[in-house]
Amino acid sequence: MHRRTLLLTPLATPALAQAFPARSITLVIPFTPGGIVDTLGRIMAERAQRGLGQPITIDNRPGAGSAVGNAFVAGARPDGYTMLAGGIGLAIIPHLQPQLEPRDPRTQLAPIAMHSSTPYILHIRRDLPVRTLAEFVDWARERGEGLNAATSGVGSGVHLTWELFRRRAGLMQGEVVHFRGGIPAITEITAGRADFTWGTALEAIQAMRANQTRPIAVTSEQRIAALPDLPTVAESGFPGFAVNSFAGWFAPAGTPLEPRQRIAGALEAGMRDADLHAQLADLGVQPRFLPAEGLAQVLETELSRWGGLIREAGIQA
Repeated sequence: MHRRTLLLTPLATPALAQAFPARSITLVIPFTPGGIVDTLGRIMAERAQRGLGQPITIDNRPGAGSAVGNAFVAGARPDGYTMLAGGIGLAIIPHLQPQLEPRDPRTQLAPIAMHSSTPYILHIRRDLPVRTLAEFVDWARERGEGLNAATSGVGSGVHLTWELFRRRAGLMQGEVVHFRGGIPAITEITAGRADFTWGTALEAIQAMRANQTRPIAVTSEQRIAALPDLPTVAESGFPGFAVNSFAGWFAPAGTPLEPRQRIAGALEAGMRDADLHAQLADLGVQPRFLPAEGLAQVLETELSRWGGLIREAGIQA
């Protein structure tokens, strides 16, 4: 009897192992608190942790346009307990600053799921004599090199959206002033030192509500719930033009499938909350759940799109 007990003990050990997650999970947000990525990350973490049964701790690691936080997660232990709130920076930085890690997010990060996308909004100085995108384009053509644009940083989604649109509209580049974030860019517009910017939907909505700027058009495929009267760029004379900053969670490459699926399932379940959809809509965010395979395809498409533009325009960090 004693010998049989000793033989059975090792076989019983795996059954005693704790199921994932056995402790809190860390979500790395590669931006400072208060912006759209941080706000969205906290909202989604609060919903997902309900299904996981463990808290999700937020770790803000800003720097280099998200590269600092991206690199931290890419180098973290692949055990399912460290995640990245990833976005458009993963598709831009490898082309703009190829020396920064992760040099290839497709192989150095494992997609978990995409939960939403956020468009950009062209918003302008309130005293500019334009009300529509067509009027803005006519005004911009008259200004020529006298255009004065503000962005949230070289190579940011805001900057590249302007570059993409001006090429489509046949506009001159003018002066482009880059700031460390969207709020300083809006401050310059309010002060009359810049004429316009392509801001994130949240920044543009907040600036409009504070009577700082006036929105002209949104880059999503359809109008957004927060501004139902604001036309899209596509319906304003530029069919097919659409830009959205995707938002999804990633894990270090090599993270087992089981914890990634558990987290993705908790995200998907949390997104069934009607209150969440209303909350996201107020931020100008569009709910859009895609499993790991869908997020991987979005990243692939965005890498190709922005890499081509950066090379063609000769944009350098």
